[in-house]
Amino acid sequence: MQNLKRIIAFSSFISITLMLIFACVADDEYTPPKDSCIGEMPTVNTTFEAVKVLYKGEVLQIQEELIIEGYINSSDLTGNFFGSIHFQNHPSNPTQGFQLELDLRDLYLFYPMGQKIYLNLKGLYLDNNKGTFKLGGTFSAFGNLSVGRLPATKINEHILVPCDAVSVITPKKYLISELDSTMVNILVTLQNVELTPASLCSTYAEPQKAKTHILKDCEGNEVFMENSGFADFQAALLPLGNGTITGVLTRNQNNYILTVRDLEDVKMNNVRCGGIEYYCETPVANTTIQSIKEMYKETSITLKVPLVIKVVITANDSSGNFYKEIYVQDESGGINIKIEEIALFETFQLNHEITIAVNGITLHKVDGEFVLGVLKDDAFSGIQEEDFYRFFYLGEEAQHITPKAIEINAISEKDLGSLVAITSVQFIEESTFVVSNKDTKSAVTDCFANEIFVSTSRRFKNGDSLLPQENGIIIGILQYDGKYQLRIRNLEDVSQMNTERCNVLQNATEISLETLLMGFGETSEEIVENIKIRGIITSNYSTLNLEETKAIMQSGDVGIELEFDAPHQLKVNSKIEIALRGLRIKKDKNGFLLTNITSEHILSSVDGNTIQPEIIGLEAFLTGNYQNKLVQINNFQFKDLNSTYGGENELTNCEDQFIISISNTATFSNVSVVKGRGNVVGIPFGNNLYVRDAMDFQFTDSYEDCSLKNTSTSILISEIADPDNSNTTANMRFIELFNAGSEPVSLSGWSLRRYTNSNTEFTARSVIDLTGYTMAPLSAFVIAADALSFEVVYGFSPDLEGGTGGAADSNGDDTMHLVDGNGKVVDVFGVSGEDGSGTNHEFEDGRAVRNTAVVKNNTDYTFSEWTIYNDTGADGTINEPKTAPQDFNPKTR
Repeated sequence: MQNLKRIIAFSSFISITLMLIFACVADDEYTPPKDSCIGEMPTVNTTFEAVKVLYKGEVLQIQEELIIEGYINSSDLTGNFFGSIHFQNHPSNPTQGFQLELDLRDLYLFYPMGQKIYLNLKGLYLDNNKGTFKLGGTFSAFGNLSVGRLPATKINEHILVPCDAVSVITPKKYLISELDSTMVNILVTLQNVELTPASLCSTYAEPQKAKTHILKDCEGNEVFMENSGFADFQAALLPLGNGTITGVLTRNQNNYILTVRDLEDVKMNNVRCGGIEYYCETPVANTTIQSIKEMYKETSITLKVPLVIKVVITANDSSGNFYKEIYVQDESGGINIKIEEIALFETFQLNHEITIAVNGITLHKVDGEFVLGVLKDDAFSGIQEEDFYRFFYLGEEAQHITPKAIEINAISEKDLGSLVAITSVQFIEESTFVVSNKDTKSAVTDCFANEIFVSTSRRFKNGDSLLPQENGIIIGILQYDGKYQLRIRNLEDVSQMNTERCNVLQNATEISLETLLMGFGETSEEIVENIKIRGIITSNYSTLNLEETKAIMQSGDVGIELEFDAPHQLKVNSKIEIALRGLRIKKDKNGFLLTNITSEHILSSVDGNTIQPEIIGLEAFLTGNYQNKLVQINNFQFKDLNSTYGGENELTNCEDQFIISISNTATFSNVSVVKGRGNVVGIPFGNNLYVRDAMDFQFTDSYEDCSLKNTSTSILISEIADPDNSNTTANMRFIELFNAGSEPVSLSGWSLRRYTNSNTEFTARSVIDLTGYTMAPLSAFVIAADALSFEVVYGFSPDLEGGTGGAADSNGDDTMHLVDGNGKVVDVFGVSGEDGSGTNHEFEDGRAVRNTAVVKNNTDYTFSEWTIYNDTGADGTINEPKTAPQDFNPKTR
């Protein structure tokens, strides 16, 4: 085709030449360029550089006879140049060039590529038009003088063509970054360039309309390419690849412009920067989303193979619930594509087909979900709009993707990124899609308490809409953020939630109360499993001795306190069934507590069997091992028979005692306590025994006078010792009790009190508690001031250590009282309020020994019952200090 053009052009040249020779041209006296060369040329007397120096910022007409020579480097053969020629100062190693404006068509016929010319500059005008030096005629516009086309009649006066052979113009090769002003009007070859995405798959120019394209290299440097709308190749498609392009370089201010002569100047068939392959025609799919996912190997991977997927857009940002991302899906599954742009729905419309060339895309995993994007500065990022052309080929609207119908418990990793329809579900709470203008997760459950969260962006346009409160189908994209979650695209995705709600709790799985406490008792966390328990109510709401929102339930040998969100009316001995989902268990001083119970959690309540209380002793009750369990404690009675049930009452068996507290709001609080002695039925509740009503006091035996039980006339003080050699290092002091009777006596509640010197009050420090000890018949009970010193001195351990300052640590001038279990003084040594020094009850540095004939205690000090040794005592005592151990015989009477 090119050769054909040249033949036609040559024929036209001959015809035109002949016509011009013979035609009449009187009107403009036009003389065509000479068709033959001139043998003798004028002498070149200046250089390109020198001519350019003449320019001083304004258009000027050259007045001197200046001659330069140059070589034509442009051609209007294909129509991409018009009305000008460009020439440079050397065919292969140029350093300067000019543009010459000529008012003549088909200049290539007279001044072909490589033609050497001589140019007489006298009379021509010179301008530096925005960085491009031009020569030519002149014209005036709005009073401004500009260089214009030299009239055809003047061309032969200035351009002389020698008979030299046409030279080969060898373009100089440059990178865009190497260009400078000296290369303007020179034929250059730019290396490693490609057209920007905006020009791909378009033509060089529009018909009869010039068009400018941008060329860039892989570093982002740019240069413009201008094409004429009259060029023969105007309708040709621009190249897609990278390579070289040759043309004449001009300049417009800071922008360099390249103009090619013909398509032979364009050799851009290599792979684009970054290894990008681009197609003007939509490529054919050759893989699937699932196959791409399988290429992931525990770390991000940038795909370097020409793989193509054909997918349908299943989610975009039209509702605001997705942001800078879309989801696409094919028959193998779905995937997220991160895109660093907004208003994506304008380009990526829902349900439209799109073909994606994944070469250069990075496969990544974010929070357990596969995503596609790009690496930018070694960081994973969304695809930017300028790169859409690399990857995306938009197609026509497709059939709607049918979401995969699935139940919550059937969801698997393979479904991630796909459009799914979760069936038979309902929102748990009554709320809006977005709460407090924050990203919100709303729990959805099926009828068997399998849950999934619906995640909603704060940007969702319908965020203030109420969550549907019925059961049905919810459609959305399955995502992952530590656990599976669903993201709807718009409100239409929840439009099928229009059937009656199911009662999730009715489908709970039963477990035992014991299993519940073992699994959840110490956590205080909300129970999320759909489980339930059964048991018998052992408390009585109607007597008001328990808070109206509380009850106690027992199953087998295990009990638990129940706390409701409102007053209840669960009857005693009701058999109830409680759903546990959403409840919490905590443990406090009252045992295990099940909280947050609503009426919906009570699945059933029917009459049940009466729980029989377990008989336990007071010691077992005090261990705390029977909390919330119905028990019976035998053989107790009220200590104060004149009280009513309300408030705190002490119960006793004449040896041990405990307190029962009954609310003053109880229906029986003002009733007088029952007389007699017997069994108490109740439920250990912290440190208290909760009783349901007065019937729990089953007192059928006669009342017992404890004052006759917690005492004994046989327990007496038998010896008090203050050895003369006792000191702070070796404290040898002791006091001895003796059981002169024939029966063992419990010392529960008994104590020894020491009144120091002449004091009439005792201190807590001076009291020795004897509770917990029992004295066998005819046995002694020794209490040492210092147990270690006592054992060293006397050779055996005492029964009890009284401690420094206690009743056993007397220096011989104190009074001693023995108090029984009823708090009554039963035996006395000394006189209260009288210092013993110098009296008949002084035993300083000695001992006071009860005469063996005395076998009963005495509340009055009787000197005749004692033998007393001292150092300064009154008459009747023996002033004879005693030394330990030889003068003492503890534990022996």
